[in-house]
Amino acid sequence: MTPTRIYVDALKPLLTEGLLAGISHITGGGFVENIPRMLPEGLAAEIALGTWPQLPIFDLIAAHGAIPHQEMFEIFNMGIGMVLAVAPENVAAVMALLSANEEQAYRIGKVTKRNNEAVCFKEAVR
Repeated sequence: MTPTRIYVDALKPLLTEGLLAGISHITGGGFVENIPRMLPEGLAAEIALGTWPQLPIFDLIAAHGAIPHQEMFEIFNMGIGMVLAVAPENVAAVMALLSANEEQAYRIGKVTKRNNEAVCFKEAVR
């Protein structure tokens, strides 16, 4: 198994340039427990499913463990180790800096007003 990834080198240029509004390391507790910690009260993260490649191991775990799809996002990181909250006007700069540092990055959702849940999942619009 690969040890936990350290993101300092990837994030340092983004922090230096003041491009991030929030950072969430997706560890135990998955998306549902970790992402809300970076959001101000009254806001939610809307995650667009299918906007990043999902590793086959997660399908195996879900199938053999009889774990519902939604619950997988409450337990595992589903291939996303770090979620960054970025203002719309900074997205291009963040993506360019990450790419220049050979980091894989995906735009996986948006921040919205919170109605019920702090994290909601929607099918990606293509």
